[in-house]
Amino acid sequence: MFESVKKLENSAEFKKFKKENKEAFLTHVFYMLDEANRNAVQLGYYNKPKDRITTFIVEGSNIIKNPEAEVFKEQETVMNPLDLGKVKLDVNEAIKIADRLQHEKYKEEVPVKRIAILQHLPVGQVWNITFVTQTFKTLNIKVDAGTGKIVSDKLLSIVEFGKK
Repeated sequence: MFESVKKLENSAEFKKFKKENKEAFLTHVFYMLDEANRNAVQLGYYNKPKDRITTFIVEGSNIIKNPEAEVFKEQETVMNPLDLGKVKLDVNEAIKIADRLQHEKYKEEVPVKRIAILQHLPVGQVWNITFVTQTFKTLNIKVDAGTGKIVSDKLLSIVEFGKK
């Protein structure tokens, strides 16, 4: 993750973006953990004055800048910058912690897809991990990115997902 951020922030593409968006800051690091996306990392930079986000995909030596977009958040939600200096767990360590909880507490819910997002939420900087299960449920586990402690875990039916 740190390598991807460094590679992006040292690129000409990012330097041009930052020159035009001086107030933009890193707000999330996103992984879709499957074979097709195994090496891709999506980095999101939030521009508060515009209330817009620009994402970059870093995959190997390739960098793709996506168009600026609206932020997917509740109206009052404050977007906080990530402090990478306080992140002690990488995505693999966070997934191991989430896997352990899933095996212990939700063993009947077998994951078919894993998504991990490093973000700074009101509960702190967390790895926000979602497993989509064979039983059409989502298991969401938030792991503190500094301590590795589980902050919360919640299982929801995908059918109920839009109703909550």
